[in-house]
Amino acid sequence: MALDGSKVKANASKHKAMSYGRMEEAEKRLQEEVQELLKQAAAADEEEDKRYGRERQGEELPEELQRRETRIARIQEARRRWKASARESRERG
Repeated sequence: MALDGSKVKANASKHKAMSYGRMEEAEKRLQEEVQELLKQAAAADEEEDKRYGRERQGEELPEELQRRETRIARIQEARRRWKASARESRERG
């Protein structure tokens, strides 16, 4: 080994460096967390199935919003037809 005074910037973190044993512990902890999250997701799915039924996903709009969305679409279509009719009347003279 020779020392020539060179300086090299290191990018090692004491907090992120792991021993083999810490890696095993971290992996085990993360696997347990994943299992717990999957259990929570399954419970949420089951609750949604009870609430909305199996055929629905729970993402559908409530009926009152669906009615309003449909109503807005009908009004927009009527306005479009009214403007087209007014344009035709102006063009005819």
